[in-house]
Amino acid sequence: MTFPKLKHALLCRILTYVVVIGGFGLPIAAVCCTRFLPELVRVAIVFALVVGLLVYLVKNFVLLMGMDMALATLHCNLTARTCYDLPRGRRTQSIQKSISRFGTACAPAPIQPQPLQLRYRRSSSATVYTKGIEKVAAAYETVFLDAEQYHAIFRSAQTNSSRLIGRKQPLFLDKAQKKAPLNRVTVVVILAHKVEPSLWETLYKKVCQQSGDEWEDTIIPCVIDLEKEQCVFNSQRLPYTGFAYPVKNRGIRLIKRLVFGGYMPLKDNLFYVEPIKDANPEDSLWTFWRGLSKELKGSDKAMNKRMAAMKDGQIIWEEDLLYVKWGDRAICQWVKADTAQRNAKVEAITYWSYPKNNPIAKKTIQEIEIAITRYFSNQGYRISFEEDID
Repeated sequence: MTFPKLKHALLCRILTYVVVIGGFGLPIAAVCCTRFLPELVRVAIVFALVVGLLVYLVKNFVLLMGMDMALATLHCNLTARTCYDLPRGRRTQSIQKSISRFGTACAPAPIQPQPLQLRYRRSSSATVYTKGIEKVAAAYETVFLDAEQYHAIFRSAQTNSSRLIGRKQPLFLDKAQKKAPLNRVTVVVILAHKVEPSLWETLYKKVCQQSGDEWEDTIIPCVIDLEKEQCVFNSQRLPYTGFAYPVKNRGIRLIKRLVFGGYMPLKDNLFYVEPIKDANPEDSLWTFWRGLSKELKGSDKAMNKRMAAMKDGQIIWEEDLLYVKWGDRAICQWVKADTAQRNAKVEAITYWSYPKNNPIAKKTIQEIEIAITRYFSNQGYRISFEEDID
């Protein structure tokens, strides 16, 4: 079966869960509608199917989450472009008018070049993962844009945006929100009557640089060549994981509204971004599903074989993974190390990785942490155990 293909990434993402839940849901519905079976038998069958669904979801959690993230990333990649034609009627005056309606006007810093408009808006967050959302829009206009002028505008926008951090304070914050980070996005709209040809050739690469972490604080330059009637900015969104919404996506939505009037033309736009490696858009969902399943199973077998061969108390650190053998069991934890500062973050220890994924006793966790701390100390690292090491 060749449909759907990965180029229909959003459909594939939805269909994955339709197949899994429908595979159990349809039999449940059929049993519930059946009248010739005794009620007790129907209840038993429905209960067995529900338990089967839960078992399948638990056993295939990593596979399903991996597919979901891969398809979400692919969808973001396939819907992004390096260059866009401006819609009819969207020129300097209309874009400036749209920007003037956003947020509140702010006085710019006394540096050159000065923005024509500097607008600020703060909104509250619907989740506890951020204390608030700040959006800054800065508009610049130049007759001729070369690399030097571009960097001057970028620095000016950074300075002006930094001065607006915390400009408005919320009246009330949840206890968890007070400790959460402030999410900020700065959109820099550069209206250039002409762009230097050598700059235009490398412009997409340049607007993708120095953008921040893209999750909590980012800056998105958007260069509009009024002569070519084209626009260049980093339009590749980040996949939404269900927690804090990436601020880069908020900035892309803001550009869509201010520059394009709410509609970004993708039809007949062939300026695709660099495709994701090892993801052929022409492959079917089912081929991708089978391939990823085999890859994960092979990876699990290799990891289990490795941990089974380790000696009691042995610790191995390779790149981003830390293996620790403890008796006849073992753990595999993520590690993020800063070699310059000699600091390392280790994923918090909660479950065994081998031979089964079972909870670890608190006393054992403390003993393992002491052993890991000693291991890193011998290599000159200070470490911390954290639930989220990103």
